[in-house]
Amino acid sequence: MNMSHTLKTTFVGAALTASSLFGTQALAADELRVALPAKMFLNLVEFVAEDRGFYEDQGLEVEMLHIADSSVPVRSLISGDVGLSQAGMSETLIAAGKGADVKTIGGVHAGLHYAFWTRDGAGIDSIADLPGKNVAISSPGSLPHVVTLALLRKANVPQEEIDTINWVAVKGSSARRNAILTGTVDATVASYSPEAERSDDMNLLSIVGKELPNYIMLSMDTTGTDIADRRDTLKKFITAELLATRFILDNKEEALETAKDHFDYSEEDLGDFYQFYVDGEIWNPNGLIDEEAVKYMQQLNVDAGMQDEVLPVEQVLDQSIVREVLEEIGHYEE
Repeated sequence: MNMSHTLKTTFVGAALTASSLFGTQALAADELRVALPAKMFLNLVEFVAEDRGFYEDQGLEVEMLHIADSSVPVRSLISGDVGLSQAGMSETLIAAGKGADVKTIGGVHAGLHYAFWTRDGAGIDSIADLPGKNVAISSPGSLPHVVTLALLRKANVPQEEIDTINWVAVKGSSARRNAILTGTVDATVASYSPEAERSDDMNLLSIVGKELPNYIMLSMDTTGTDIADRRDTLKKFITAELLATRFILDNKEEALETAKDHFDYSEEDLGDFYQFYVDGEIWNPNGLIDEEAVKYMQQLNVDAGMQDEVLPVEQVLDQSIVREVLEEIGHYEE
């Protein structure tokens, strides 16, 4: 492979500001700087796109910046330090509600890649059993809190019963899972863990993405200016991402070979991760986000007091580039 087109990966501490993370130097037309959350199995798409030559085939050089603080990427979009963010749709919608020139243009990592975990023996057979229990969240208003509330409301649990839940603040997915193992809490929303699923002391109650199909975890977000000025570069990136996603879904063994080069897990664990992501429909091979999902995500922000009102879909969503790509490569059919 010609390594002149390469994926550069940078890990960034949460304490740094956006201006200190990224230089302000201009990028050539075939270069794109992309903000992502902390490295996770979800990023197999990007690693396959690089290692299997999908970016190179598009004549594109991509620099990936993994950022622990989800508030940084949208600020970096607004300042022009990155050309695209795949680090959280909620933050982008909040910024749009405040008048920022940011838009969602699609997403291949759209599904919510969380599981709902329960302590064995806690008497929880469904979400409706959570009232009166100890439930771990990162903090009030955090993603685990918002997602758990969304699951409760979907199950039509009355607010007076929700109010009986004892919310326990535990930051980090692994820490929340450990809190179940130690008996500190009865349930939590946290990222998937093959080791946890094999444990006799905790149960995987559900794949959250399947329960909340309208919840968009990581969308492709950029600015209206970049949609106009860097449309061709964004189109190259979307094309590579969709082709890499389809490769993963169609070529399990080859995709897992790539995963071995980037993740420190056993072959069994990698296979379990792969199956969880496929079963949860977390990777989106067509890259389109439903308009109802955009309204749903905004309503969650409004309910949490993070957004004043639900904006018109056309104000926050522009999928014209994804649709152009699909006209050229076709829709993926399972």
